[in-house]
Amino acid sequence: MQIKMKSSQIFVKDIEDGMIIARDVFDSEGGLLLAEGFEIKEAYKAKRLLNQHKILFLKVLREEIEIAPALNSIGTEEEVDIATLNKAIEEINENKEILKESLNKFITGEDIRQEEIENVIENTLKLFQSNINVFQIMQSVKDVDDITYAHCQNVSLVSYSIGQWMELDREDLEELALTGMLIDIGKTKVDSAVLNKKEKLSNDEFAEMKKHSIFSHEVIKEYGYISERVKRAVLFHHERMDGSGYPMGLKGNSIPLFSRIVAIADVYNALISHRPHRSKKTPFEAIRVLETEYMDKLDPSILYLFLRRIAANYIGQRVKLNNGQSGEIIFIPQINLHRPILKIKETDKMIDLSKSDNAHLDIVEFI
Repeated sequence: MQIKMKSSQIFVKDIEDGMIIARDVFDSEGGLLLAEGFEIKEAYKAKRLLNQHKILFLKVLREEIEIAPALNSIGTEEEVDIATLNKAIEEINENKEILKESLNKFITGEDIRQEEIENVIENTLKLFQSNINVFQIMQSVKDVDDITYAHCQNVSLVSYSIGQWMELDREDLEELALTGMLIDIGKTKVDSAVLNKKEKLSNDEFAEMKKHSIFSHEVIKEYGYISERVKRAVLFHHERMDGSGYPMGLKGNSIPLFSRIVAIADVYNALISHRPHRSKKTPFEAIRVLETEYMDKLDPSILYLFLRRIAANYIGQRVKLNNGQSGEIIFIPQINLHRPILKIKETDKMIDLSKSDNAHLDIVEFI
């Protein structure tokens, strides 16, 4: 056995004495708050400093005991990270196939036992037991042809994350994850020509598309081990706070909590995924759309929590700008979350995308 310093992203509230800063922490002006390599000796002071600057996360090094690997099997830290990333992507793809098989049993009316669904949930949520950043992993997974099943899996993961940030209990989290998995199974009953149409849907075609939430509910309604709140959440996941949604035109808090959570995950994942009628958006383009177009349609308190947390998940992400430069996201502002501060790779220069003189710059790719 050996003691190894391992890098991990933590909440500010979880800072402890003895931790070492693994990546520079900057304030909203690009000023350095805590330098890489700094050892925290008074955790309460570090927490107070970072809370004053509204920093939510940071990367630290901390001691972990690990079994020494076999001779000739040691790789560089970067190789280990790549291996971990590739393994997580492989697991996501494998779990998607398992989920697809289980959902098809629902659709065809086959007998599907409760234990099988519980295993699907457990396998899907294993990602949260590691230091893997689920949102960055979702960006790394290649686009797939079976859009519906990949979407159900991703909505499940995002919904679970939102539930964690809301501090829901374990039972709620598992049911929330199940809701995300089930919301779109009714799309298999929608005409594939409508689902895959590249042009704008006609009124009749859109009316057909909107039936999928009812179809999804019909598929699962006879299964006694699926709770009523999951069934209702599936039925109402396209309702909107202003009453513009479907199938019932519900408003505000008359929309079930799970439906309001899953709706955010559903819209976000749709925006960052390829669709027949458009290319996918970057997460920060999706954040901009949610900030500017959905504040009156999605639950604003949950949406704001989601936007702050999702943006913070991309601190440290390498990105490419539309001028060809690449850099690293180092800070997320409280206003205009979609316009972060970057540290340019070639020059170490700080660029604040929220400034008017940088309005011509946009993040076009995650690398």
